[in-house]
Amino acid sequence: MSIPGFSIRHRITTTMLILVVVVVGYIAFKELGLDLFPEIEYPQLTIITELRGASSEDVESLVTKHIEGWVARVNKVKKVRSISQEGLSIVMVEFQWDTNLDAAAQDIRERISLFKDMLPDDAKDPLIYKFNISDFPILIYGITNPQIDQRDLKTIVEKGVAERLERIEGVASVPVFSPKIREIEVLARKASLEARNMTIDDLISALRMENVNLPAGYIEEGQKEYVLRTKGEFASIEQMGRIFVGLSREGAPVYLSDVAEVRDGYKETRNMAKIQGSEGIIMMVHRGSGANTVAVARAVKSQIEGLKRSLPPGTQFHLVLDMSSFIETMARRTAETAVLGALLAIAFIFLFLRNVGTTLTIAMAIPLSVISTFIALYLAGYTFNLITLIGLALGVGMMVDNAVVVIENTYRYTQLGRPTDIAARIGAEEVTLAITASTFTTIAVFFPMIFAKGIVAKLAKPLALTLCLSLLASLFVAITIVPMLSSLIVRREGLEVKYFERLKAAYERALLYALRRRLPILALLVCAFVASILVAIFYVGKEFLPPMDRGFIMLRVKLPLGTPLSETTRVLNVMEERTREEKTIESFITQAGTESQEQIPSEFSPKGPHEGFLMARLRPLSERAEKVDSIVERLRASFPPYKHAKMENVDVAQITMGGGPSSPVEIKLFGEDLSVLEESGRRVMESIREVEGLRDTRLSLERGRPELVIEVDRERASRLGLKVGQVASIIETYTLGRVATRMRSKEEIDVRVKLDAKDRRAYEDILSLPLWSPMGRKVYLREVAGLVERSGPVRIEREGQTRKVSVLANYFGRDIGTLAEEIRRKIEPIEASLPFGYFLEVGGEYKEMMESFSTMKWVIMLSLLLCYMVMAALFENLLYPFLVMFTVPMSLIGIVMGLSISGLPIGLPVLMGFVMLSGIVVNNGIVMVDYVERLRRQGLNRIEALVAGASTRLRPILITSFTTILGVVPMVFSRTEGSEMRIPLGLTLGAGLLSSTLLTLFIIPILYSLFSRDRQPRHLRPPFDPLKKPDLCAKIRA
Repeated sequence: MSIPGFSIRHRITTTMLILVVVVVGYIAFKELGLDLFPEIEYPQLTIITELRGASSEDVESLVTKHIEGWVARVNKVKKVRSISQEGLSIVMVEFQWDTNLDAAAQDIRERISLFKDMLPDDAKDPLIYKFNISDFPILIYGITNPQIDQRDLKTIVEKGVAERLERIEGVASVPVFSPKIREIEVLARKASLEARNMTIDDLISALRMENVNLPAGYIEEGQKEYVLRTKGEFASIEQMGRIFVGLSREGAPVYLSDVAEVRDGYKETRNMAKIQGSEGIIMMVHRGSGANTVAVARAVKSQIEGLKRSLPPGTQFHLVLDMSSFIETMARRTAETAVLGALLAIAFIFLFLRNVGTTLTIAMAIPLSVISTFIALYLAGYTFNLITLIGLALGVGMMVDNAVVVIENTYRYTQLGRPTDIAARIGAEEVTLAITASTFTTIAVFFPMIFAKGIVAKLAKPLALTLCLSLLASLFVAITIVPMLSSLIVRREGLEVKYFERLKAAYERALLYALRRRLPILALLVCAFVASILVAIFYVGKEFLPPMDRGFIMLRVKLPLGTPLSETTRVLNVMEERTREEKTIESFITQAGTESQEQIPSEFSPKGPHEGFLMARLRPLSERAEKVDSIVERLRASFPPYKHAKMENVDVAQITMGGGPSSPVEIKLFGEDLSVLEESGRRVMESIREVEGLRDTRLSLERGRPELVIEVDRERASRLGLKVGQVASIIETYTLGRVATRMRSKEEIDVRVKLDAKDRRAYEDILSLPLWSPMGRKVYLREVAGLVERSGPVRIEREGQTRKVSVLANYFGRDIGTLAEEIRRKIEPIEASLPFGYFLEVGGEYKEMMESFSTMKWVIMLSLLLCYMVMAALFENLLYPFLVMFTVPMSLIGIVMGLSISGLPIGLPVLMGFVMLSGIVVNNGIVMVDYVERLRRQGLNRIEALVAGASTRLRPILITSFTTILGVVPMVFSRTEGSEMRIPLGLTLGAGLLSSTLLTLFIIPILYSLFSRDRQPRHLRPPFDPLKKPDLCAKIRA
């Protein structure tokens, strides 16, 4: 018994099966998470080694080169990059995709442990970090309260908000940042110390000895045992100021307040942060790995709303970044386009069938297929994200294709007088092979995706799986549920539409005309195909991934190295004024400077007091007419033309998607001599300066900030009993200070002793700092050392164990393909003139694009080969699948035309759409050729069979094609969140399928007539006159 026959005879069983699918699908739907992209773990490990006090050149030679050589031999390492800067070595190891990073990290640890003795003795143990997109916060809040001091506000938020939020399931951490960190400052007065013959170390020793709580054992008194302890910790700042620190020359007691000012203050400010132009603090929410972004963000925002009532009046939360809001809007808009596409497809079906019951039968294939897909997605471990939702939206129109073929064939048999249940069974059984072949050819084109690597695989595999699962579900529905419903609903009346009969007759006449002029039509087709190839190569632009408008911008302001924080803040204040005037911005944060000079470099934080950032949240796309790129351009244009200040756009999507450089344009120069690389880099910058569309052109090589170097005269210092280390330690205490102890109240607060700022402001103040030799003699710094002004060490970058200097830039208003080609032409003379051992290459987004294009080239070739092989196996024929494959180049004509008209470039979404399309467009040819072969087996010659078969299959071909086309029409015209990915996919599918369908109706019959031969000898066949169409039609209908 066939599957359709079983479903018709066992209607209750089939109905129960439907209900099981619906119930389980609903459960799966509720459990599926919602995210922006599929879970992407970028295959990179970062090794950080600290070597305090070493220059960048020393760090490179003593640490970085060694580690690079060790890790380069680890299995599956693809590329090794590094940064060597003062006191810090950072080695980034990129692995092949799908590498087990936990195992790779263990291999690196073992490799480093074998050779660790080769590192300097004072180098700290290397630390290994793993990059993950989940490290990027999902929510960023700026919190202000003008009535509360910043440090108190930070404490309130940490205790009253952050700790509560960290208890929410899925929240990994909630760090709170404030530029003002509480600290007890003991500011020693140099004159007071010298007058009393005391040193700053005396103050540190006294504070440490006075601030103690120590146990002293136990004592027994009668029948009681007492714990004995000494309590001497400071209870207040006033108590600290009254401690005894020594004796004066006259023998009088000296108290701490006599020689220093004790105050409750802040650590020395090296950074600043403002929210909406006012002082405040920043709170970030990080989700745990694998947690649902939207669910976590909803819980956090709900908790914050509840906690606001318990916070001091005037506390305001400014949401600057909300990844969940964009994800929710994107998902909603994508779902809306899918629903609208489904409605358009159903309306088109009704227009052709003019029968409500039949239309509803076909329409049921959509929700049942979608619900079945939910189950498969849940079992596969996927989430609802932009890629899987686009897959569902693209598949909506295709889900009815199989049902349409079954229904239309069932109706044909009812017209021949068969009972409804028999017509439903025979009609479904007759086309089962054809719809199975068409479904599996579509699925087959996605099989090569398993061989794809890199970001292509991470994006293409979920799309392919979603479509394959939805198509398998629609096939199952078409051969089980649809026949059962057809046996109950389909009647002889209702499918005869007069205007379609006129359309069918016109098509028959046009086809006969085309069969008489086969060669000229084929010649025109070849010319159109060649023209489309040329247009695609030389006219249509190229890109990697379309830039997405996430409603968030991040701008970096760079001033020359050595610029103080106050000057950077002044420039940012001007930027804040311009930002307030921008109506499309809802909230913003500015920050500048860094807490530590030896921090780990990051694209998301300033590298020093000379850099600042502006992060802004934009209004939703529905409330603004401009894309984020245009808003950035306007902000850039409004930025005052400071002589040495630069404003750069930070591409957050580029960093989070690939872990690579933040600049999409990157020209890498390799060699050993940094001066040669720098000079060549500046020549490259000069040669591309006039390239249209380039923005923020800069050199990655940064010379160090200006320094005053204390050079100790070792001989003179030795005669006084001083060592270089002693001198450096004393100077550090005077200027940076030293934490002597901690005062405990509700929290532990550092007590830092240092010289008062007014005693260390100028050049001469530093040289006048007193030093005490072991013999008790007081000398001044100028007696044993001098100050020399020079530039600090450079930051050295390496890639592939070779030094590298990059020219970086952003772009606007152009595609990266044509831009990169123009850049290559500009820099060719420079490349030719580079010294021996030096070379350059174009990297950045262009390199990623070329790698993805290379991958997709092989995927497309394999897909077409598999498509042919599946059809050959199902037809048991090598010729007919070859003829059907001609539908693929016909679709290319429509794709190129659509891209040319819309101005869209060829990118990864277009190539993914073409792979998908190559499995869809052959379906029309399969349905047509399969039926033509059936008619020929019934005795018709090839021309009769062609005209009869093509005209009979006209309705299902038009319905299946145009339901798919109409299903993607809302995607093409959508301009909401996520449309950057939906539009090129939808346009590729819609335009390609439209041109392929229209041409298939004529080209496939023409090719079939040329390459096939009649099975009967010519003298046994009745004569055929193509002009006697009425006789032919009458014979076919009989």
